[in-house]
Amino acid sequence: MEVLPHDAHRFVRSAMDHTGRPSLQSTSPASPNSPEFYSFQKLLRDIYQSSTISLQRVDRLKRHVHMVYTLRTADNSVFTLKCQPSRNTHLLRHEQKSLETEARVIDLIKSSSRLPVPQRISFDVHTINSIGAPYLLRSYLPGTPLSSLPLYLSPAELSSIDRALGSYFFSFTQIRKNTFGLVDRVHAGTGHQTWSEAFLSLLEMVLRDGEDALVSLPYDSIRYHVARHKSLLDQIMVPSLVPLEAGGPRNVLIDERSRQVVGLLGFSTAVWGDPMLAGVFAGASESFWEGYGERPVNDRPHCIRGLLYCLYRAAVGVVTQYYRPGQGDEENEARRSLVWVVNKLNTV
Repeated sequence: MEVLPHDAHRFVRSAMDHTGRPSLQSTSPASPNSPEFYSFQKLLRDIYQSSTISLQRVDRLKRHVHMVYTLRTADNSVFTLKCQPSRNTHLLRHEQKSLETEARVIDLIKSSSRLPVPQRISFDVHTINSIGAPYLLRSYLPGTPLSSLPLYLSPAELSSIDRALGSYFFSFTQIRKNTFGLVDRVHAGTGHQTWSEAFLSLLEMVLRDGEDALVSLPYDSIRYHVARHKSLLDQIMVPSLVPLEAGGPRNVLIDERSRQVVGLLGFSTAVWGDPMLAGVFAGASESFWEGYGERPVNDRPHCIRGLLYCLYRAAVGVVTQYYRPGQGDEENEARRSLVWVVNKLNTV
């Protein structure tokens, strides 16, 4: 069963779906002559080399960094179209190649596993196309984000979801490269030979974003602690695929009937490095570790690396919220986490 996100702005061309039944009513109906609507239809026709494809509905999804749409055609095919952010959206340094990153990571996962991720349909980083902007078109995954699931989940159902996520993330770790760092840099042959170099580069990018915007952070302490424990980072010898955001509640799609994971999203910020950098490992449940299959040895090097990764995620959270303020308490939570981890690192 397809479930459209509750925060969608709908643009409907026809009041009837392909079965002849009335479609969902639009909250913001687009004009039949909408340039946006027909640009998307022309894009699909160009991709499939067919003049008969008829676009029936376009849904703009809110609360995304990029401009994200779902496109439904007359034959009930549904796609997700991700375009560059609006001009007033400031991307951080590590987000600059996010469309390319997502396309490459989806292709890698699809070619090496059966994980429930979208299928890339088309990808264009050039602006010479009908919509005049870089885009990523992928298959639509039906399901409800875990973050907005309206139904109560029992402990057994939550354990099943966590167990599945653990299994999926173990599969991610088996996708490997020869160098560390951002996906686009590794793809271009300019990755780092050591994890410490790659991690320092990732951290420095977010710190420089913070400094550029005069964000209040303990920059000296952050740089000091990471440099002090550089040798522990170099114990990570294998660059694994690290989808930093794929396990977040917004990026885990659940079937409301079976209460099972049916899709994973969130690959635009993936890197090659230590799997434990992914946010899903922070406070992972016993069920998650059961699915993952192995729990890291809880020794001093592992614990300190965990603190450094917490430091990185907190810094990203603070800086991101400064550039793109959310509606909740995300920045305060990130700052509390940052204060806690800096104090903890002062004692080790």
